[in-house]
Amino acid sequence: MPRRILLLVVAILAIAVSVGAAGLFLVAKRGEPSYTGSLAIPGLEAPVRVRYGPHAIPTIEADSLHDLLFAQGYVVARERMWQMDLLRRLAGGRLAEVFGARVLPADRFFRTMGLDREAVRSLAALNLEEMSLLESYAAGVNAYRTEATAERRLPLEYLVVRAEPAPWTPQDSLLIGGYMAWTQSYNLRAELTFLRLAARIGPERARELFPTDAGIPAPEVSPELVRELAQEQGRSPTRGDRQVPTIEPVLEIVARLGLPLPAAASNGWAVNGPRTTDGKALLANDPHLAASRPGIWYMLELKAPDLHVAGASLPGVPLVMIGHNRDLAWGFTSTIADTQDIFVERLMPDGKSVERADGRPEPIATRAERISVKGAEPVDLVIRSTGNGVIVNDILGPITKTPMDLPSLDTPRLLALRETNDLPDRAFAGLLRLNRAETLAKAGEAILEFKHVVLNLMSAHRDGGIALQVSGVLPQRGKGSGAFPSPGWVDGYAWQGLVPQTRNPRRVDPPGAALITANNRIVPVDYPVTISNAWMAPFRAARIAERLDAAGPLTPETMADIQTDRISTHARLAQAALRGIAIDLQAVDQAAWNIAAEDLLAWDGDMAGSSRSAAFYALLEPALYRALYEDELGDDLEAMTAMAMFAYSPLQEMLRSGRSSFWDDVTTRWTEGPAEIWARAIKAAKADLDVRIRNPDDARLDRIRTLTFPHAFGSLPLVGRFFDVGPIGVGGNADTVNVMKPMPLAPEASVFIPSMRVVYTPADWAGTRGVLPLGQSGHLASPYRTDQLDAWLTGGTYAWPWNGPSAQETIGVLMLAPGL
Repeated sequence: MPRRILLLVVAILAIAVSVGAAGLFLVAKRGEPSYTGSLAIPGLEAPVRVRYGPHAIPTIEADSLHDLLFAQGYVVARERMWQMDLLRRLAGGRLAEVFGARVLPADRFFRTMGLDREAVRSLAALNLEEMSLLESYAAGVNAYRTEATAERRLPLEYLVVRAEPAPWTPQDSLLIGGYMAWTQSYNLRAELTFLRLAARIGPERARELFPTDAGIPAPEVSPELVRELAQEQGRSPTRGDRQVPTIEPVLEIVARLGLPLPAAASNGWAVNGPRTTDGKALLANDPHLAASRPGIWYMLELKAPDLHVAGASLPGVPLVMIGHNRDLAWGFTSTIADTQDIFVERLMPDGKSVERADGRPEPIATRAERISVKGAEPVDLVIRSTGNGVIVNDILGPITKTPMDLPSLDTPRLLALRETNDLPDRAFAGLLRLNRAETLAKAGEAILEFKHVVLNLMSAHRDGGIALQVSGVLPQRGKGSGAFPSPGWVDGYAWQGLVPQTRNPRRVDPPGAALITANNRIVPVDYPVTISNAWMAPFRAARIAERLDAAGPLTPETMADIQTDRISTHARLAQAALRGIAIDLQAVDQAAWNIAAEDLLAWDGDMAGSSRSAAFYALLEPALYRALYEDELGDDLEAMTAMAMFAYSPLQEMLRSGRSSFWDDVTTRWTEGPAEIWARAIKAAKADLDVRIRNPDDARLDRIRTLTFPHAFGSLPLVGRFFDVGPIGVGGNADTVNVMKPMPLAPEASVFIPSMRVVYTPADWAGTRGVLPLGQSGHLASPYRTDQLDAWLTGGTYAWPWNGPSAQETIGVLMLAPGL
């Protein structure tokens, strides 16, 4: 093609993209809310004032709790209606109504999980006041929906998909809360992965790959299951004479839509007494969730005669999820509790029942679901269950390299999932009590209403007290540990009920004047209740403790600085492991030792974006996984390493102890040891770095690791890039306090991030400061879409509202009056 014609084509395409972008901008601007003026809103009982401060954070003031939550629903929907709608559709298995057949796997998955059914049960368990408040919030959302639909000012996304949001209901709010609770359950994936690995290398070797914590191996596998699995060992886990069910990656769909993924990470610590400059309490919290656009939190202040709270709300759910009231502040971290068990069920010859002790049959129950599909016929789904739980075989799929693989298994047995949903959840009742709590004791009691999610509630009071309380209910197991699947046909393994919540861990004002939770073990090894069989590594908690001890009297600024710490304790562990084999490594491969000496051993462990050593280490970790395990695990390495996103990993235990039964490469004729495997990994990481960055002077972590905030339309041709935010070069690592967590074998793409940061100052709430990754607005062209991003990237924070913005800080006042 002649150069002139080529330039003309490029110019035409550029003009088309520019025109398309301009059109998108104009349509998107039409959907943005105004922050000043007066509106008449049917459903209000009295006027409500909304004062918008910096970053469009509203302070909503009403004369009654009904009007307050009505206004909250209205105000939040104006910024986040599309996000709220997608969240309820995801959790309820109704995405295909909007996106068509390509998202059916996600709908099948969540219909099988039954979150919509649990929301119905939860709604029925609420009292009249709680139900009324949910109805008030829903009425506010629907007031916006009616107004925006009539005025053709719905968010741009609805124009793209040619749809309108359905009316909001109280059940929708509980459904979103239920989904976020469900994302804090992890053991299902681990147990399925164990079955897959056991089929390849045997249950005892597979058990080594699931350490409970540093220096603590996994519990024993039940002997009956060992005998059963012995019949399948050596067979391909995904091939055989049966048709293996496979699905499109469910979590890939969720991520592609810019919705929150399951995430097991968060930091929270509280200090008081001799730890702080004034003896008062301080509390820091940064929950870690998957990056998305918009982010998951919406900041606001709510003020009525009987309620005054400020903080982060979950769009679609009333009240404040993470924040403070007049008396105390609270935040959450994931406990990493084991509340899911797989029961292996033997199918009886009739195909309609499963085997119980002494060969007794138990009928398989079924329920039918119909999924509406845009542009296609409805899809009927039959969901099976036994007394041990719902059957998950039909929603298993290939290894997807996502954080929530449910790998397929070639097995004639059914796999039943047991969860702690015997009791209806009362999380909304608990959230209301938490928002109203006046004491640490009342806050701890409130969080026990969260039945279906096990979290660490961190709280700090204005009188100087600090506390930790674990929420949720834990299973009272029979003979099984819960770490690995149990045989459903053997007596004694079925759950015996639920552990009384009085045995949930609680700590108040500890002697050391500090409480630290970073998804690490929070109870002694001999604690009488099994909380988790797979804690996360203690690295972040250890680094926080190290910083607290070195800081002297703590200030809010010191606490915020610790939140941005990027020293990798994991990297320091790797350095120590390398030094321990220095003589052997130099004897085996001097070139590999020279690379390590230059790029790793003299480094301070700072995962700064500008660091070459950090870039090398980011590539060394996946190289170690491959060098150590790939020869025996093959394609199953992806599934095994996915578990490292949620639990202490076998690689981390190898670095700590130097021990592994996987050192030898079984594909060679000789026997390898640690030095050979380390040499192979070091050289592979160096080669990878050289390929990714040609000029050695440009080698730095933020040239390798990037962060993108995905939107549902980010994959659209030509204009998709306007919906996503990123990619942005970043530093940080999975184990740093300032988390930037990629999949272990894909170090270039950050998945989980601090979804917000906050440091509370209970002695004077005006000193509380925090930041979001992006901004308040979900609208494409809003100035408040990404206005907090630069501060979030650089460790900056902003004052959280309390008693509203000052006159100088107010960007607008919106008066809402009762309408006809």
